[in-house]
Amino acid sequence: MFSALRRRNFALLWIGQLVSLSGDWLLIVALPFYVYQLTGSILQTGVMLMAEMQPRILLGSVAGVFVDRWNRRWTMITSDLLRAGVLLLLLLVHSRDLLWLIYVVTILQAIISQFFTPAASAIIPSLVAEQELVAANSLSSFSEAITRFIGPPLGGILLASLGLVGVTIGDSATFLFSALSILLISLPARAGEKGPGTASPGTAIMNVWREWRDGLRVISQDQVISGVFATMGILMLSQGILNVLLVVFTKEAMHGGALVYSWLITAQGVGSLIGALLVGAISKFVRPVYLIVLPLGFAGCAVLIIFNFPLLALALPLVALTGVFVVGFVVMVQTLLQQGTTENYRGRVFGALNTMVSLLMLVGMLLASTLGDRLGVVPLLNAAGGLFFLAALVALAMLRHASLEEPAVVA
Repeated sequence: MFSALRRRNFALLWIGQLVSLSGDWLLIVALPFYVYQLTGSILQTGVMLMAEMQPRILLGSVAGVFVDRWNRRWTMITSDLLRAGVLLLLLLVHSRDLLWLIYVVTILQAIISQFFTPAASAIIPSLVAEQELVAANSLSSFSEAITRFIGPPLGGILLASLGLVGVTIGDSATFLFSALSILLISLPARAGEKGPGTASPGTAIMNVWREWRDGLRVISQDQVISGVFATMGILMLSQGILNVLLVVFTKEAMHGGALVYSWLITAQGVGSLIGALLVGAISKFVRPVYLIVLPLGFAGCAVLIIFNFPLLALALPLVALTGVFVVGFVVMVQTLLQQGTTENYRGRVFGALNTMVSLLMLVGMLLASTLGDRLGVVPLLNAAGGLFFLAALVALAMLRHASLEEPAVVA
């Protein structure tokens, strides 16, 4: 897995993202607590979290068009610099009267991220050899797992000791570090890159519309890409339900509090670290479809066992094992999309994926929120577990011929 770090360009991207993602977790942990401390309102805290999701749903797919047009390296650098600057607006917030500024910053950060995220996913195949893609994506999952351990406690410490000012400056600095790391990457210009252009507004809008439809056509016409989208869509519907009800289940069924909930999250993180270390070696011997189907099947079984036999001693190892398996799923999905999409369409494919993931996760959250009291927590969680099996069946049907050996050619 670590062989990909011998590629200077990828190593620069990886270390930049390791630092930047750690900074993201500072804010993910600290900002909801700060809003709640400021307002004492669960509603206000929830509004902030939902505001962050709206740009993903509304802009993710369209942003991919521009990611494919523009130089991806400079798109990422500009995004990091903008995010670093926008965050500093939080330094002005000292009372409830300026609470609206937190919402503005949250939305602006999410909008800018819609350009950075697909660009980062789309640029990786240009930084490593094709046979190193699995290793590179495994390293990305590894760094994400590490930041789950580094960021949350550091965010809590900074908020407690230095307040929102410390968290804001810390996160802003990580974006600047990421921008500098990406600036040091050396890549030739990519065929298909376009400048600002001089077309009239009407023509420009039509060009964006046409290129956006071309991206959707690529997704719909390629069985592997559409199979990944279908599988991920079902899984994210389940994830939305789990996100809402897991806290309730921990408290009501397991009779635990925040500490027990944190143990479950930590167990998943430990499993993810182990999985990221193993998936590169396993992928050499196991077909991609099985590295997708088997983790989904295992996760479905684990979810049903945990929610119907709510014992912490049983839940912790099962959650950890699920983390091990799910990393294999994530790495395979990422690699299949990168390898199965031609260079000039990757931004649109990953942008559309971000939109779909956010939309269906939101649908799952709304279903859990509205039906939880009527149907009960455990029945809904069982339904979420059943969706894992449905996703596995869809993957088995649509991805059975997927291969990491030769990339699909998409016209």
